[in-house]
Amino acid sequence: MELTKTNLNWSRLLLDSQRTYEESSDAIVPDTFPDILRISASYGTVQLKDDAPQTGRVLISGTVPVTVLYVPEGGGLRRLTVPISFAHIEECPGISEESQLFVTCQVVSTDASVMNSRKLAVNAILSIRCSVFLPEQVTLTNGIDSPDSSLELLSSSHTVTVPAAVQRREFTMMDDLPLPELDRFAELFAPRGDLCTTECRILNGKAVLKGECLLHLLGLTQDGELDHIDCAMPFTQIFEAPDFKESQQIAVRFSLRHLDAEKGEDGQLSVGIGINLLLTAFSTQTIQSIEDIYHLQYPVHVETDTIELPACHPMSEFGCEGSETIPVGMKVVSVADVRAVPDTVLQDGDRFSLRMMASILYRSDDGEYYSINRAIHMPLRLPDGTGKVQVTGIVCRASATVSGENSVVLSLSGRCALLCEEPLRLSDIRQLTVDTASAPEHPSPVSLILRYVDQEERLWDIAKHYRTTVDAIRQANQIGLDCQSAASQMLLIPVRVQSRR
Repeated sequence: MELTKTNLNWSRLLLDSQRTYEESSDAIVPDTFPDILRISASYGTVQLKDDAPQTGRVLISGTVPVTVLYVPEGGGLRRLTVPISFAHIEECPGISEESQLFVTCQVVSTDASVMNSRKLAVNAILSIRCSVFLPEQVTLTNGIDSPDSSLELLSSSHTVTVPAAVQRREFTMMDDLPLPELDRFAELFAPRGDLCTTECRILNGKAVLKGECLLHLLGLTQDGELDHIDCAMPFTQIFEAPDFKESQQIAVRFSLRHLDAEKGEDGQLSVGIGINLLLTAFSTQTIQSIEDIYHLQYPVHVETDTIELPACHPMSEFGCEGSETIPVGMKVVSVADVRAVPDTVLQDGDRFSLRMMASILYRSDDGEYYSINRAIHMPLRLPDGTGKVQVTGIVCRASATVSGENSVVLSLSGRCALLCEEPLRLSDIRQLTVDTASAPEHPSPVSLILRYVDQEERLWDIAKHYRTTVDAIRQANQIGLDCQSAASQMLLIPVRVQSRR
């Protein structure tokens, strides 16, 4: 008697952590800058320096250049950049230098406060998500090779989708973009980018990826006013992907390592972007497992292991939207800039929502600029029965309009890429023995039992109890193959006549 096995390969998610914490720094106003009277707004972007897997841990470090807009004592508007350094360590057994690591680091919000006219305190709330993948193989028992016809097996089929292969890549985009509206800006700063995929396919062992980076920048116009500018930067990348198959579903995750954009002397927008990319190939397979087993005569001893398969699948993109009227306590003349950063997915029972951290920069009737931050919840209308989900990408459009005299209406709309987690837990047979040395179980002097089945009961459980077979019960009662249970009926149960020892 031998157990027949099958192998299942996947990339196991060894570590998936998301931490939100605050970093801060103090800064002295340079001698060439005027004294600070009031802070108008602050913006931060991430410059990721290191994200390397080591033995048993992951090291992540970089800086957050925070752009501070302030009103000097003489009036007007000045800009100051304050760098904040950060370093983060995640520890987990099993991590090695060969592990596949993917890090997403983003600034959720920033804040700046005046300590005195020549000194300010700046802080940034960072969200760091760290995912470490490890190739793994599991061997499952899917049958028994035995000449013993008295051994009854109940097999189950499971269709699972698992991350079969994971590949991290890095690439850089550099370009000079001719934008007609650049002429009205004296300078541009506080860049932000959203990456999205327009096409991803596997062809002859290569991954062909097309997409675009949606750029959003704040700027000071030639007239001394604040305004924003948006543009798109398309890209095409081809990577070697020998472990990926054309039939597999491919999911793409992006992470910005750095983003630099400024107005060049030639009147063009000079952009440099460093991008981390995670490609995941999902394979759908049907596996067989043994749910139950018994022998028609003798006791069966089974040793099992509990195995959890990391079943998951990418969902179709979902639209989300949310809005809120925000009172600001003063008359609003115009809105100069609106930004929104995804924070986290919230789940309340079967309801899901995406929390966004939004920042609004507006001009009041006194001619000065002010900012306000808000958390906005955008409902995600997912199919019923959806389990745990992860946001793997979002492209969000934010806008704000003046409402009445002292409030603004903030509106958000976007598209979310989600991953639904549906882990499958199996009891896998590790060892099986039939105790032929013991006396036969449930010896019976009769060959037929008449039983009334009241509550619904599986035919398998009935056959196992009387040490007969499901096929024998079907034939004796003319039950079709599509029927798996019986209820409120009389059953004829054929039983083998077994001699007592």
